[in-house]
Amino acid sequence: MVHYEYGFNKKFQFNEKQLAKAQQYNIDASYKDLAAVCDNIRGLNADEGVQYLQAVLSGFPVEYRKWNKKLGHRRELGGKKGRYPIKAAGFVLTVLNNAIANATSKGLDNLVIVHAAANKQAIYPRLQSKGRQMRANYETARVEVILAGKENEALLAQQKKKIEERAKLKAEAKAKEQEIAKAASEQGNEMQKNIEKVVEKKTEEVVKEVKEEKEKKQEKQKPTKKEETEKQSQEKNGEREKQKPEKKEKANKDSKK
Repeated sequence: MVHYEYGFNKKFQFNEKQLAKAQQYNIDASYKDLAAVCDNIRGLNADEGVQYLQAVLSGFPVEYRKWNKKLGHRRELGGKKGRYPIKAAGFVLTVLNNAIANATSKGLDNLVIVHAAANKQAIYPRLQSKGRQMRANYETARVEVILAGKENEALLAQQKKKIEERAKLKAEAKAKEQEIAKAASEQGNEMQKNIEKVVEKKTEEVVKEVKEEKEKKQEKQKPTKKEETEKQSQEKNGEREKQKPEKKEKANKDSKK
């Protein structure tokens, strides 16, 4: 049998006599679902972890912090992305129960889930039957859980304080980023307003210039008084010349009579 070591990097901080371990491998389940379930268990008490997994088996969603692209939001999680990995929750529950049994055999109390992780184990290539060239690999996974006992409460409290401090620092950093973004947006709005004012001024100037040019052209095209009088006199002369042949025709008609 292959023996897999635990991927717990904080062994030196804990007393190994106060640790209870359990693992399971060659699991026929998605390692991503198993990892999501382990993420939601880590840091809880053993009893709380069992209750949570039982709730998942009864239909409660699990929050997915990774591998959640185009994943649905769940009302039970406050709008966060989640899924219902019932099969994976069953495997993790068996491993957690095994760890609790190991802890009781050691005589440990006040158990806390210090470590819970899942990883991909092996990939077995599989081909579709009947000579078809479709490949669908068979992947296995493994799960490991570590519980800490009563003597490690001080270390657990220190870890919680560190986690809280990190969360505070992250919140402060986010607040600073938001303030910087607001200031940048305000500056951008001011720049836009100034640009709009400049554009309005330039447009007004251009409109004024166009109006002045039109007025100048109209003034040039307007006839002077002399030209108007000459036109009127020409029109009168033209009317008189038209009336002369008509008068001659009338006189000829009268003479013939």
